[in-house]
Amino acid sequence: MQQEVDTYKQDKTDFNSFSAVVRKFAGIKELTPTIFNEFVKRIVVHAPDKSSGKRVRKVNIVWNFIGMVDFPNVPQSTNTKEKRNSPQGLYRFS
Repeated sequence: MQQEVDTYKQDKTDFNSFSAVVRKFAGIKELTPTIFNEFVKRIVVHAPDKSSGKRVRKVNIVWNFIGMVDFPNVPQSTNTKEKRNSPQGLYRFS
């Protein structure tokens, strides 16, 4: 029972900390490295998988205070032209 209470308190603290960061940057117009670092704890890039006949690489983002969030239905972009033609060579997500 005590472990559940401690977990609840930690989750509440983490949520409050994350909410404070979100409020701090509400209305931003540009994502700077400083702002990015406030939100992201680390990025895990997995080895490429070619088992489907296409080269696929899984990327996990671990957020500060809340950890990794699984987005099961995120469409994957395999169009390399889209990457080359976008500003600064960045991927565009739809």
